[in-house]
Amino acid sequence: MLSYRMALPEAPATAVVIALHGLMESAACLDAAVTQWTSHQWAVLAIDLRGHGNSPRWSEQDLLEHPGDVMVRDVLEVLQTEDVKSLAHLPALYYGHSAGGSVAAAAAASILERAPAGFHPAGALLEDPFWRLPVTALQDRSVAEAAYAHLVDVQSRTPAECAEIRRREWPNWSEAEIQRSCKAQEDCDPTIVLNGNVIPTTPWPDIVAALTASGIPCLIITGTVRTGITPQHQQIARAAGATIEVFDGASHFIRRDMEDRFMQTATRFFADTLAKQPTKPITMAVMAPADLMSKLISPPAMRKLKRLVDLRGPVLEDFSTPEAQAVLADVEVLITGWGCPKIGADVLTAAPKLRAIIHAGGSIAGNMLPLPAGRSIAGSNAGEANARPVAEYTLAMILLANKQAFESARIYKQHRGPIDREQEFPLAGNYLKTVGLVGASRIGRQVAKLLRPFELEVLVYDPYLHDVEAAALGVKLVPLHALMSRSDVVSLHVPVTPETTGMIGASELALLKDGATLINTARGEILDQSALESELVLGRINAILDVAVPDVLPPAHPFYELPNVLLTPHIAGSMGTELLRMGDHVVAELERYVSGKPFAYPEELS
Repeated sequence: MLSYRMALPEAPATAVVIALHGLMESAACLDAAVTQWTSHQWAVLAIDLRGHGNSPRWSEQDLLEHPGDVMVRDVLEVLQTEDVKSLAHLPALYYGHSAGGSVAAAAAASILERAPAGFHPAGALLEDPFWRLPVTALQDRSVAEAAYAHLVDVQSRTPAECAEIRRREWPNWSEAEIQRSCKAQEDCDPTIVLNGNVIPTTPWPDIVAALTASGIPCLIITGTVRTGITPQHQQIARAAGATIEVFDGASHFIRRDMEDRFMQTATRFFADTLAKQPTKPITMAVMAPADLMSKLISPPAMRKLKRLVDLRGPVLEDFSTPEAQAVLADVEVLITGWGCPKIGADVLTAAPKLRAIIHAGGSIAGNMLPLPAGRSIAGSNAGEANARPVAEYTLAMILLANKQAFESARIYKQHRGPIDREQEFPLAGNYLKTVGLVGASRIGRQVAKLLRPFELEVLVYDPYLHDVEAAALGVKLVPLHALMSRSDVVSLHVPVTPETTGMIGASELALLKDGATLINTARGEILDQSALESELVLGRINAILDVAVPDVLPPAHPFYELPNVLLTPHIAGSMGTELLRMGDHVVAELERYVSGKPFAYPEELS
């Protein structure tokens, strides 16, 4: 891994400068910059590119590849180390000189494509950057020829003479760095330089263009002496959207000649860039338990979240605490999850700037009192994301129920020998079976879509579903009694309302075929549980229940022991890794809000 060092300001950092050393530059050249930049509350991460491949220069193999690929890969590795990742939520200012300038630009562009990883570029300052071009005839040969002549001259001298020249050129370098530089020039093939493989030029124009097109300011500083960027390359950089500043009379490594001017220019550019950063909306998260947040939001998603918003304080479980009240006064966005306390009039009064609520769950409305007249708050919920695992659970159970998998497993466990499948299970299978979905809710519709690849007849009962919508879903709309009597498997997908409470009672259950299966992933209140128990005790039908009344049944309840009942502990909804889908939904909706776009999954709050 490349070596690096971090310098942190005394106060909390407001930005991070990612400074990349040129391959033959001294680490000492950043000392003045570090002092200046940390005084502005900027953290400085200095990455030493000289350590690549244990060589002060790119290897021959590296030169055959794209240097950006080789070096940027190693820079990204540094940015993923544990101590460095703590800075990932800050605006990142990329700085590099010499070859490091090209790598800084490429690293910034690469991070731009990997926004969730953090270190999102706010600006890029490139000082006389190098970039490797393919072996082609150059329109401007003067730079390559000058570099070639300089290298031939250096290689004609004795080691002692070379070292003395380097000491005069770079008085701040240590003796070890002087010797390393001389060895690098001694090992370099001048014809590689003459053929145009390594020449001073602007960064690859496509990289600068990618940054500027994304609104990332790019400033390139160059000199006019010896190896400064040629007018031709300046023109290429300007065409890509970069700003060029020329230091008349300065040599290739500008800060060696005009350190004060460089520091003023660099600091002003970074400060102006940060001043133009959009103000992040103040955001707080409320859910219980508080550690639910870490299960919903992965580390990469959290880094992106912190890049998008100003997330205040720890995750809270109560709006009434002094800590919560202090944040509520300025909060613009609320991230809520399961266990969030009621959002009542007192909360809304305490949060006069609240503009949006993003809920990592099914619905906000059930946990929120009506908005007062004249108050408008945008809402988004993760109901669609949470519906997916419920639909997947339902699909799996439908297919296994039709296959009589649960019954066959029980019989096989009892028999512990060969089973005549055709004799024991003559009606098993999913081919040409009928599935009934009670409710074309968000989950019901997802189940219908998941059933499309199978050769099943799908019936739906929903008094609010129209024929055109049913046709689009690929289902047949029927009355409830027809659905119950014709289906091999019935799955319930309705919310609990006065209309739906107890809607599946004794008369509806009596319509089920012998051997049919009832699946309930909605709510236990939808069923007449006593009537269901009576049917199940008779052994006439089967049931797969993820919910019941109460949600956790008492230990002596017969559902635990009945062989024709599969009872699961409310696992159909998001759990484990599926929680991350809801967290990704929250971050995606936050990104839309910050960019001024409407929510992709809005919930009207009234």
